[in-house]
Amino acid sequence: MAADANSVRLARSEVVRWFHELHRSNDAVAASLAVAVSEAVGNVVRHAYAGGNPGRVDIEAQLDENAIVLNVADEGGGMTAHPERDHNGMGLPVIGRVADGVTMVSNGGGTSLSMLFNLAGGSRRPSLFAI
Repeated sequence: MAADANSVRLARSEVVRWFHELHRSNDAVAASLAVAVSEAVGNVVRHAYAGGNPGRVDIEAQLDENAIVLNVADEGGGMTAHPERDHNGMGLPVIGRVADGVTMVSNGGGTSLSMLFNLAGGSRRPSLFAI
């Protein structure tokens, strides 16, 4: 999908809708997914593509019996620290608090953020979601 301001709301609603269709009983996980995808896509919209150049954000989630893995990726300039600031923002720390695991790979060819959400009780039906 396009990496623009409308994508944050759209990604959040689509991931949560997908989750509720497959695993209705866990509102706490649904809320965590909503926060994480909003922060991750928001980071892409704000930081991935320099100079207002259009770009994409790709979102994929996989549900199995024990967990959800949510991936958000872009093909922007990669993530770098801002030496003039004491911190780089709150998006990643917020994601770190709502997810059970986070892995990020960033280079000049983009950034890929993978987030793990454990499920209590689990679903018996593996499924895949992608935008």
